[in-house]
Parts: sequence; structure tokens; C-alpha cells
Amino acid sequence: MLGQWLARTIVRAGTQQWTRQTIRQFTSSRSLLEKVRNIGIIAHIDAGKTTTTERMLHYAGFTHKIGNVDNGDTVMDYLREERERGITIQSAAITFGWRDHQIHLIDTPGHVDFTVEVERAVRVLDGAVAVIDAVAGVQAQTMTVWRQTEHYQIPRVVFINKMDREGASWKRSVEDIETKLQAKPLVLIIPEAIKPKEGQYTASELQQWLDVLSMERVCFDTDSDKTGATVRRQKLTPADKAYERASQARVQLVEALAELDGAIVDAFLAADGDHMQVSIEDVQAAIRRVTLSAQAVPVLMGASFRNVGVQPLLDAVVDYLPAPSERPIPSELQNSSNTDQLVAFAFKVIANEMRGPMVFVRVYAGTLDARSMVINGTQGGVRERATKLLQMYADVPEEIPQIGCGHIGVVLGLKNTRTGDTLLHPQHRSLRGARIKAPRERSSALALLEGAQTVNPVGLQLHGIKVPPPVFFCAVEADSPQDEQALGDALVSLMLEDPSLHVSYNQETGQTLLSGMGELHLEVIRGRLQDMRVRASFGDMRVSFREMPSQISTAHFEYTKEVAGRLAQAGLSVSIEPGEEDNDGNSVNMSIPAELVPKSDSDGVVSPQMYREIQDAIRDGIHAALLSGPLLGFPLVRTHVQVTNIDFYSRTLSTPAAFRACAVQAMQKALAESSAALLEPLARLRIECPAKSVGAVLSDLNGVRRGRVVSLDDLDAGSGKSLVAEVNLSTMIGYSSALRSLTAGAGTFSMEVVGFGAVPRQQQEQIIKEGRGYY
Repeated sequence: MLGQWLARTIVRAGTQQWTRQTIRQFTSSRSLLEKVRNIGIIAHIDAGKTTTTERMLHYAGFTHKIGNVDNGDTVMDYLREERERGITIQSAAITFGWRDHQIHLIDTPGHVDFTVEVERAVRVLDGAVAVIDAVAGVQAQTMTVWRQTEHYQIPRVVFINKMDREGASWKRSVEDIETKLQAKPLVLIIPEAIKPKEGQYTASELQQWLDVLSMERVCFDTDSDKTGATVRRQKLTPADKAYERASQARVQLVEALAELDGAIVDAFLAADGDHMQVSIEDVQAAIRRVTLSAQAVPVLMGASFRNVGVQPLLDAVVDYLPAPSERPIPSELQNSSNTDQLVAFAFKVIANEMRGPMVFVRVYAGTLDARSMVINGTQGGVRERATKLLQMYADVPEEIPQIGCGHIGVVLGLKNTRTGDTLLHPQHRSLRGARIKAPRERSSALALLEGAQTVNPVGLQLHGIKVPPPVFFCAVEADSPQDEQALGDALVSLMLEDPSLHVSYNQETGQTLLSGMGELHLEVIRGRLQDMRVRASFGDMRVSFREMPSQISTAHFEYTKEVAGRLAQAGLSVSIEPGEEDNDGNSVNMSIPAELVPKSDSDGVVSPQMYREIQDAIRDGIHAALLSGPLLGFPLVRTHVQVTNIDFYSRTLSTPAAFRACAVQAMQKALAESSAALLEPLARLRIECPAKSVGAVLSDLNGVRRGRVVSLDDLDAGSGKSLVAEVNLSTMIGYSSALRSLTAGAGTFSMEVVGFGAVPRQQQEQIIKEGRGYY
């Protein structure tokens, strides 16, 4: 494995040198920011994202040889699990040049279990390329990631891939863009050959395409050059058979733009109403305007695996997607008067065995210099030093002196930074009056497993990353006492990398539990632990239920304990009641009557600062208690907590730590009397299968899975069925194998959790009995 990596690195070194020299100029020059593109590749699994990316790297001169997913030698998928499974698991970042522009590209996963990877990548992008399978059209995960880009108002370009496959239809895919993605497509390139309804394009037909904008024939010469690097263009004339098709497509393009852009209407009138006489420059400028304003999406097409269509896609990235300076300033920065002071966002963390935490950042204001100090405002104002800065070329780094505004890079030395944190210049105006803390050392791997405490952010905060709750879990146990430390250290590293992975400790069973977004997610975590040479055993995959109170309950608890020879004492009363059914969150009300707020005692005045610290400690204790319900220790949801009374004895006795411990005990006492009920995750299931298999699939769904079919439709290609069902997630463990068996390997599915539903009482009793060993 090391030899293969070294060989790949040596081969890349020569072909990358000119690219890196160009990139250094971009990184150090603000004047070139308009030539920077921060883009991502998004799609459904198996649509060809990584295959497309590998061609981009090759044509840009970054790689000497095109990587192949099936051969496991791709640049972007460098983890062992990614190469063995042939899928993207982590969002990989790489920087390369195209047409004197610098492109920071992030290849994201397409599987629903890794949606958080997509979310944190999309958070820092300025533009995106959506890859669509020409046979399958717009699929479920395509719609999910499209919605993620819509949330951040990111301009997009669409690439219809796999045009070489039987059943491919670019027209059907364009219709999907309109109907399923609710977007206005602008088709910029079409195949010259008219494909029959049945069959597929021949190799020679795949080489010939029509550029609607320039009215040129584009030939990808894969005969003399198998890599497709040679692209020839020929101006179309009215004598060409393809001229009429191309002119019709250009008329449609100009007409579509005229509905959205006033300037192109002026250009059309200036051309005496002749669509063909509107200049390339005017049409191109209009496409860019409507793309940046998210009114429309340019559509290109090709077959990445056959080395067809990728160069025009790269041109579209440069021509139509925005530079960082063309994107709106984050709302949190709009009122900031000083944009020269550093504001950066940490969107990804990788725990590297040799380098320590590698923090991927996007700089939104100022410049991040090597060896400079930064303040992590999200972690309460922790001061850290950026020891080194790196530019990443997939898994190969290069040290750089600074990361400028609008750029993406990697920072070493930040041991307290997590995904979603905001990094600030030490003298940032928003930090005035804030108490800056020294870096925290994590001496024990179990620190992250003891329950997170609330940290009050300081200074300006950029909008963070939303992490969905985990829905699957399994137990993990070290094979021997000697392996426990290694297991703990490895789990901390994985949690650092993956915010959607949760690790908890069950006090009753003594088990360490891993919780994640799905079966594949936890299987990958298991593989990562093996890669880290951790010897551990894993329990069966199980669904993570939730608990909620079903009635109002109250409790008072007096906490008295001697700690290190000093007495600690505090009292707390809480009331718990069920929350709204349509809201799976929790709420805590700390509005204590004014007469009960401690103001002074025998030790002197209780300062507002001390009272705030007591309130924060109580909240910490309440949230810690809500992580483990009274039935089976699952997290609580739909729970409203009201603090009704505080017993404060003195500043020396009633410390924040005493109140935190008291809050945990009071909550546990109240929850035990709340007649808690179990909730199970509900999922929306989308299945595509051959028509002949639909009977067996429906029978399995209605019987074994206890599902409810919502819709059953014909696939656009004609020979298959598409169905949507609502199912209880607990019945879906192992469904990948079951569906393969039911459809002879021809069925595919995607699934997303849509909420939680009540578990019937009889079933709840059975679940509790299985979990406890008794009811």
C-alpha cells in the first residue's frame, strides 16, 4: 500500500509543478480573487462524480494518468474503504488550475448515510456541479443535495453523465431538472446524432457534439487519443446537416434567457430580432447573470467514463460559476466595519496520525498567516496557534505561507477546533471584553464520552453546520483491557473527523455504543477502526429509539456531597411535561421568579456573573440528563423542562459544579415519574426495481417491513417501477441484502429519516424486555 501511494505521489509531482506555481500566485494575491472558484461535485450515488473529477484533474494537467473507480486508483477516493467499495465517503478537497483560474474542488459523497459530509462541504462552496445519470435521471439523493445547495443559495451547473449507456436520454433528464428540481435548464451542448428510442450511441456518435452557444461542432477525438484530451472545434455552416438542429437549440436558449434577463432582450432587438446574430459574448454574459442569481442552470452533457464532455464542463465552471467576491457576504459579517481582520470557518477536521488534527477552513475576511495566533470563539474563546498552513491535493499536502480571503486551505496545530467552529483574529472587534482561554489538553480519550458541556461562544459567530440525530447504533468492546486505551483514542479521533458519529457509555450495561446515520455509516466506522489497528468486537446493528415523557412530573433534589474535603450543597426543583408532537427538539425554561434569584449570602454579594455561571451549569446538567432516558437510556425528545426553584446556600457551598450535579439528579428523579414512552424513527423509502419484481417487493414491504406504500409509478425508461413508502426504521436492518434477493440484484433504494412515531404499547414492552432482560 505504501509503495503504491509513493509511486502515485512521484508520478504526480512532475505534472503538478506548473499548476502549483500558478496556485501560489493566486494564494498570495488579492487582485486575482476573481479568478478563484470554490466548487463542489454533488450527485446521487453512482452518477459518476468521482469519475468526472478524475477527468477534470487529468485534463488540467494535475495527474499523469486517469484514475479509475473500478481499479481503486483514484486521486479523490484515497481511503481504503472508498477504494474497496467504489464510493466516496469523505468529502475530499483538491486544488488545480484551468484557463488561468484556480479551482478549489470538493468531491462529496452521494450516499444518504454521508449527508453530513455533503452539508459541511456545501457550507463553504461558491458554486456546484450537479452530476445526473442520463439513464436514471434525477434521483432521490440528487434532490436532497440540490435542496442543500438551495439552502445556501449556491449557483449550479448541471452535467448529464453516462450518455454512452443504453437507455440514456438527455431530453428526459432535462425534463427532470424542470419538474423534480424546479429549475430552469439552459441546454448549452447537445449530441449531433439523433439517437433512436431503443439502443445507444455508438462510439463514433459519442465523439460528435454541437455547441449551441458558439454554433460549432465539438469533436472529442478518442480514436487517436484514448484519454479524450484532444478536442477539435469546427464552425457550423448552413450547409451542414446538423446546422438546423443546432440553430433550433440556440433559438430556444436565447428565448429562455429573454424570459429572465432584460439585457439579452436589448441585444436581441439590436440584432434585428435574429437569434443567430446575438453575439456569443452577449449570450454568455446573460447565462452568467441568470446563473449567479440562481434563476437558471446551464446544462452540459457527456460520458465521463468514455472521456467525453468534461472540458466544456470545466469551461462552464470558469465562465458561469461565481468567484468568492461575487457571492453575498455572510449575514453575520454584513454589519462588521472591519473586513481586514481574520474570520474563518472550520468545515472539516481530519485526525492525521503524523500531523495531528488537520482543520479545513474557508477564510471569509482577512488573511490567515502561518504561525499566527487565532481565537476559537465557538469554543468559548480558546487561543490556539496555526503552526502550519497547507494546500491539499487530495491526500498530498503542500505547505503555504498564508490563506487569503475567499480561499480554502488546511491548518495544523488547532487541537481544540471542531467542525462548524469560527476562528477569529485575536484583536477582532467582536472579542472586546471577552475572556480568552488557554488551549485545553485532552489527556484522556474518555473526555468526549462523559457528556458534552455547554460552551458559551464569544465574538462573531458564522452560521454552523446542522447535524441530524443518529438513528442506528451498535455496541463496541475492546478485545482486552490492554486495547481499551487504543479504542478510546481511536473513537475520539473519529468523532473529531465525523460530527455525525456519536459515542456514549451505557451505565447499566457497561457498554460503549456507537451511533450513526445508517448501516453503511457504522460499517465504514468499523473499517476505519480496523485501519487504525484497533482490536475490538462489535455487537449487532440496532435502531436508535427516542424517549419522551407522556405526563407532567415534578421533582426536587437536594445535593450534598463532600469533594476533596470540601462540602458542596445545592437544591433544585424542576417540572417536566411533554412537548409538541411536530417538534422533536427539547426546551429548557430558566425564567425563575425574581424573588427566588440569589442576590447575597453570608459570604457577600452574588454577582450577576456568578449567577450566569450557575444558570449555565444547571442547563448543562439538564441537557446531560436528557441524553439518557429512564426506559432504555435513549435520548429524550419533545421534552419541556421548567426550573421552578433554586436553593442557594452560599458561594462556597453552592458552586456551579454542585448545581450541575444537582440538576442531573433532579432530572433523573422527575423523568422516572414521567411515564416515559418509546418513539421509533420513521423513514421515507424510495425503491426502483424491475416491473417483474414489484410484486415481491410490495409483499415484503406490506408484511415484513410493516410499511405503507405512498406511490407506485413507472420509471421514465419504461421497464421498471418506482415506489415510495413510509416504514419503521427498525424493520429495515439488512434491507440492502433483502432487496438484492427480491430483485435478483437489479433493485436500488434510498432512505431518509423523516421523524419519530410512537411505538405501540405491546411492542414497547417487548423492546424494553429485550433491552433490559426484564420488563
